[in-house]
Amino acid sequence: MTETINIERAVIEVNGGCNYSCEMCPQTNPGRHKGFLKRMKIDMFEDIVKQCAERGVKIINLEGSGEATLLRNLPEYIKIVRKYGARADICSNGFRFKGQYMKDCIDAGLNRIRFSVIGYDREQYIKWMDRDAFELIKQNAKEAIEYINETGADCFIASYHLILDNDNAEWELEQYKKNFIDEVGTKAEVWKMHNWSGAYENPNERTGGIKTCGRPFAPEITIRAGGIDGGLGAVHPCCQVLGRDEEAVLGHFSENNLEEIWLGDKFNELREGHTTGNYPNYCKSCDFLIDDPEVLVYTNYERGLHNLHGTTFSLEDYRK
Repeated sequence: MTETINIERAVIEVNGGCNYSCEMCPQTNPGRHKGFLKRMKIDMFEDIVKQCAERGVKIINLEGSGEATLLRNLPEYIKIVRKYGARADICSNGFRFKGQYMKDCIDAGLNRIRFSVIGYDREQYIKWMDRDAFELIKQNAKEAIEYINETGADCFIASYHLILDNDNAEWELEQYKKNFIDEVGTKAEVWKMHNWSGAYENPNERTGGIKTCGRPFAPEITIRAGGIDGGLGAVHPCCQVLGRDEEAVLGHFSENNLEEIWLGDKFNELREGHTTGNYPNYCKSCDFLIDDPEVLVYTNYERGLHNLHGTTFSLEDYRK
């Protein structure tokens, strides 16, 4: 009897490169494996979306570790997601999300865009995101909100921030609220900094016991645009393995279908490791294994994050 596969959320990276050089991102240091600096062709994207849709996918994030808005035809990718009945989300630095391009993405059916804004003011934004664009990003977000209100589109704008100094987290949060959230009017998530599976030396450590992050057991899948050894559409355990991309490949959609990858030896070995505590090397140093109850510092979402993300599950359900 074939095992039933249920996928609620798929993170599908449509572009592996980025136009930013953020301080804390392994895209910048140590740099990403060249095999992952690819753009996913639209026919492969639709084939993957179709396979996920056949297994109940509710939401597709057109992101990963690259910048989706570098694709000029991104609205066509969004239309494919909506064609198969899923919600379409993007996490972006927001630099190119403006003007007619912004309108085309929203008109195509984009349901949410999270602006990654690491820095609670202009000076800190420049330090961490290596670009003097704090005011531009605020303006882009405001224009998108205005367009949504004008058209009645089923879309909302959110922001994403990582605490830069745990010792001053409360003050930093107030600055971020004042300088971005309240001024722009976005939904927001503010988290403690993470270490990208050990690829980044996090100066703000998380605290707590060690147990599975839950991702290997959850009904979600992470797919990259590129891969290794000529493969494309690599499947990863999660997005945190950026910087260790080549170590964590569970299969390639250019070589296998979803069922073969999901039920394959590599994915099952990952699940076994997270069951026994014998984690693979790319997981051992990841601070998502730390059960820190205060990792989510702030959100102004009225409901649970997992609900607004379009799923019925929470990763906490799988942290056994």
